[in-house]
Amino acid sequence: MMIVGVWTLKPGIKYAELCGRIEERLLKYNRFRQRVDQDAAGATWVEDPEFDIERHVVHEKLPRVGKAHEQAALQDRVGELAMQPLDHKHPLWQFHLVEDYQGGSALIARIHHCIADGIALISVTMSLVDGGAAPPERKRKEAHTGAEDWIADTLIKPFTDMTVKALGAAGEGAVKSLGMLRDPQKGLAGSLDLAKLAYQVVSDAAALALMPP
Repeated sequence: MMIVGVWTLKPGIKYAELCGRIEERLLKYNRFRQRVDQDAAGATWVEDPEFDIERHVVHEKLPRVGKAHEQAALQDRVGELAMQPLDHKHPLWQFHLVEDYQGGSALIARIHHCIADGIALISVTMSLVDGGAAPPERKRKEAHTGAEDWIADTLIKPFTDMTVKALGAAGEGAVKSLGMLRDPQKGLAGSLDLAKLAYQVVSDAAALALMPP
């Protein structure tokens, strides 16, 4: 699930410059400062208290070869890195910089797919380059005033709405079932609608039951 990309950059870039650009334009997105914490209930994004940019921006030295073989040496290194898993104790991304490559630099990016999909990652990483536009800002929801509000908005209100709909449909369905004696085709349609709603209620209830605390 790791996305691997290779950039060739001209003019070249130095390690300190790359770190500065990443700190300015990439680390403002939480996912690049967070690690994945997994337990029996699932996975959660948490801030990495040991975050160190030097762990994620790595110097690369290719073997000394003639200029005609530089690309082959880079391809071999990309192949090796593509087989190396990222460290799940820390945010799941790394940039490997070859400072001197064919008159410029080469940058190998390794980013786990859980951080974002391919289109979003292209947009985010392109914001690193000169002239690159930052991705559109997502509208943030208003913060809740406390845990009680979160529980009410996220769990109680939706579940109450589902319950009311289910009870209303059940009562209406009972009336329709009696009406089937007079109009079987109409009653059948009502039963199908009721079955669809019942399936949705069961699915939603199961999803709520499986949610972490």
